[in-house]
Amino acid sequence: MKSIQIKIALLLVTMSAFMTSCTKDSDAQVNVPATTLFADNFDDSDIANADKGWSTIAEVGTKNWKQGIYSGNGYASFGTYLGNVETSVSWLISKGFDMDAQVGEKLFFQTCTDGYVRSLDNSLELYVSSDYDGTNFTTASWQKVQATFAGPDSTKYVYVNSGIIDLSSYKGTIHFAFKAKGNKTPTGGLTGGYQIDNVRLFY
Repeated sequence: MKSIQIKIALLLVTMSAFMTSCTKDSDAQVNVPATTLFADNFDDSDIANADKGWSTIAEVGTKNWKQGIYSGNGYASFGTYLGNVETSVSWLISKGFDMDAQVGEKLFFQTCTDGYVRSLDNSLELYVSSDYDGTNFTTASWQKVQATFAGPDSTKYVYVNSGIIDLSSYKGTIHFAFKAKGNKTPTGGLTGGYQIDNVRLFY
């Protein structure tokens, strides 16, 4: 069990930059009081475990999100480096959250790369859907949400903070999702991998 307490704030004024190696225990500490709706450090053996409620969808290709672990630290991992595969587009989708049950919801997470992300097309993005029913992925509407991600200029295996992402304008039940794209064709060159850790939804 990880030992660093997570404290998240209703009123966020500043948050100091937090950078740490992906290969070490790297729980984020956001030093302000708030109520946590959801938290995941990806320490469970199965990324799609029933308790946390994640689901994974390979929209294009066969590569998908999985759980990784190094030196006792778990994380969600996407990469196309194993095998000569065509383009893969994979989604890591949260369970549903009732946005009418509270106000002021915000999201925080951390990402890093394996050092081989050299193109913006080898991408990781955040999306939110307010009409996804947990089953019919292709008919749902997904809105891209701005966040800070590790990318081509990031240091290998060093986490980057997402920033505090305001989701309070959404109503009803929402799902948020991470969409990753890569490939390993001879000419594709999008072989880099991503890791996600320390996801927090709070208000």
